[in-house]
Amino acid sequence: MKMRYIISIGLTLLLGACSGGRGEGELPAEGDTLTHEAQLLTLVDYRDYLVADIANPWDTTVRLQRLVLYPRDHRPDSLPQGIQIPYPVTSSIVYSSVHAGAIEEMGAATAVTGVADAQYYKLPFVLEGLKNGKIVDVGTSMSPSQEKVLMVNPDAILASPYQGSTHQVIDKMGIPVVEMADYLETSPLGRAEWIQLLGYLYGKPAQAAEIYSKVSTDYNHIKAAATETKVKVLTETPQSGLWYVPGGKSYMARMLMDAGFEYPWASDTSTGSLPLDPSAVLDRAHDATVWLVKSFGTAPSRDDLIKLSPVISHIKALKDGRVYYCDTQSTSLFEEFPFHPERLLLDFQKIASGNIDQQLKYYQLIEK
Repeated sequence: MKMRYIISIGLTLLLGACSGGRGEGELPAEGDTLTHEAQLLTLVDYRDYLVADIANPWDTTVRLQRLVLYPRDHRPDSLPQGIQIPYPVTSSIVYSSVHAGAIEEMGAATAVTGVADAQYYKLPFVLEGLKNGKIVDVGTSMSPSQEKVLMVNPDAILASPYQGSTHQVIDKMGIPVVEMADYLETSPLGRAEWIQLLGYLYGKPAQAAEIYSKVSTDYNHIKAAATETKVKVLTETPQSGLWYVPGGKSYMARMLMDAGFEYPWASDTSTGSLPLDPSAVLDRAHDATVWLVKSFGTAPSRDDLIKLSPVISHIKALKDGRVYYCDTQSTSLFEEFPFHPERLLLDFQKIASGNIDQQLKYYQLIEK
């Protein structure tokens, strides 16, 4: 990844015509730091321009990317080195519906002119745009169509970095790629704070700041109301012989604990998912009194769950009838919770406390 960073900077300097040119200025001694919860994003306002430093998620001692954002109608005489992007971005290709949804919420939907992996989008404005031709389907995010990308002629592309991934097709065209590593943050509010980067990119900084401020306030209010009597929780289901549960340092584990749950793998240091044998899950979480599962397009029954693995019949939550499912096809869970973790946290907090008199937003109780 370090080599990738060096190559990326080299390309940026060579492709000055597309990225705003090589800046000779150094960073000022002082600036206003706008991010406080995010671990992978540091956004600093230097008055004439903003600098967004994105840490390498797989080696945080190395910078993955530096973006230098400046007003489209006033390019400063001197800019620091980095990927230089004038804002507001008026045309962009977005690789994730999560980011497209946040852009729409800020009021900049018209700047989404292309998407990758279009089959995964449920946002009405994207579906309508694909239908009427205002939004172009550029193909897969792993290998977008060069012809369609050129057709869009975007100011920037929003991508999600993966370890070892490259943007060979895009790099050859000299289009700035914004590495949206928000999904690798280890706290819900840290991930949600990335909306401030989107706010400046799309010329909606006040709207982004307002959205994040309310999210943060509401999240902390719900967290403060969490039950003191911890309820042990189990999540997910076995798939192809393995049971993937959130690592103890992941933002999902943090959210479960913020809601008042006792999380069986809290002491684990993983930030991603843990692939476990079902027997190992049973050993540590057989006495979980709440079980949260996801489905797609169907409401799973108790018998459906038991068929997944012989160990499932021994889980206390199944015996007691406290299994909740979220249908990710009919709900907007995946599209909303990254930038609105307070909405999912409220569901979790209600379930943890047993206070589900009001309807849950994403989850439903599986009937006995």
